[in-house]
Amino acid sequence: MIIRFLIGLLVIVLLLGLSLVMIPVDSLLKRVTDSSGISYSLAEGNLFKGRINDLSYVDTVPINLGDFNYEGSPTITGLKVSFNTDDNSTKGVIKRNLFNGDLHVKDFITEAPYKTNGLGIIEVQINIEQMTIKNGICHQIEGKLSLSNDSYKETVSGNVRCLEGNVYEVKLLDSKNNDMGLMIYRPGFIDLEIETAILKSDVSIFLGNRMGFTIPL
Repeated sequence: MIIRFLIGLLVIVLLLGLSLVMIPVDSLLKRVTDSSGISYSLAEGNLFKGRINDLSYVDTVPINLGDFNYEGSPTITGLKVSFNTDDNSTKGVIKRNLFNGDLHVKDFITEAPYKTNGLGIIEVQINIEQMTIKNGICHQIEGKLSLSNDSYKETVSGNVRCLEGNVYEVKLLDSKNNDMGLMIYRPGFIDLEIETAILKSDVSIFLGNRMGFTIPL
């Protein structure tokens, strides 16, 4: 009787596993994207491996995220998904707890250029060791953000803090831990204040000690 029960259980698990492998990821995503603000042009593969093209997220304004490859695997509490772009400029791991809906982000790295009117292109690099999202809002985060520019004497960086309303803040420091500015992300744009002392050229007589930018996303 026990052996028959175990065999039956094994068959059920195998059937469920095969059904998940066979279900197109496009069918699963359509159930999520309608109310999540997520959109894409094409999804290929199944729950455990595939590709999503032209992924974007609407947070008051659309934010284009790009094309992603992914691999998924089941966990005790839900699902773990590793993802990356073709050039690995963005990659990371997301774990979804199916019991309480929490999202856990680990080993997330991304880098991207942002254009400003005053300093040209600013290179932004984000490295998130771990992050917990509850009910769509950042609950806890451990990670760093770095800024570099051809006009900077050196790269500035700081720890990322999540505030209320999906707002993120980074106090920027130089290699000697001197305060060099503040970066605040709000849905749709970035506010950046930077000390002119970080610039290779002395422009404080024209611009003062700090210069500010708003970068639309």
